[in-house]
Amino acid sequence: MSGRIAIYGGSFDPFHLGHLVPTVRAQETFHFEAVYFVPAGAPPHKDAAPLTPVTHRLAMVAMATLPYDGFFTSDDEVFASRPNYSVHTVRRYQEKFPEHTMYFILGSDSFSQIATWEQWEELVDLVHLVVLHRAHMWGDDLVRRIPQRLVPRLVQVEPFAEVPDPEELTVYLLNHEPFPISGTSIRNRQRRGQPIRELVPHEVHSYIEKYRLYHPQAETEEDHAAD
Repeated sequence: MSGRIAIYGGSFDPFHLGHLVPTVRAQETFHFEAVYFVPAGAPPHKDAAPLTPVTHRLAMVAMATLPYDGFFTSDDEVFASRPNYSVHTVRRYQEKFPEHTMYFILGSDSFSQIATWEQWEELVDLVHLVVLHRAHMWGDDLVRRIPQRLVPRLVQVEPFAEVPDPEELTVYLLNHEPFPISGTSIRNRQRRGQPIRELVPHEVHSYIEKYRLYHPQAETEEDHAAD
């Protein structure tokens, strides 16, 4: 049986426990040989204020995931000279690991908007999806928002359940306990001087404080897009 590899792309602005803990649950459930976190350079599908420089976001992800075996941080988009779409990322990893079964991890909030992604139809026909449970988007509401042709692919999976190798393209809904936090809420709390220590890995908290990220004087935009 070939190994399983997962890709998790996102803005990670900042990387928080709502990213990390569900991915640990996914790894424990699907037994991924490797999970590659790919911080987005400039997500082309997000019409929003500028992101924190990708070098900062890459550093936060790298430090937070370093203690976990099989978790890797990719700098694929750090020096990208043109917009990169998720379908391009998946193709690169499929070419790099042709003998492995590939999975693409995303939050249920992002999955609910997948029909707005560039080349989304090509993406969902290339790779299995693992959808993480976001507290505000799950169940019937999520099913109503996704393209109808994906509904037959949906399979709900409980954490630690045995997941056999799929025979056809599948969208797995990982029914872990959701974290009611987002990058937007963390940035807003930091600007208001409210504590964020319990919402992010301690390495990320130290990095944010050291470089004074998301402080009022460091960020003048009212908000970023939702993460």
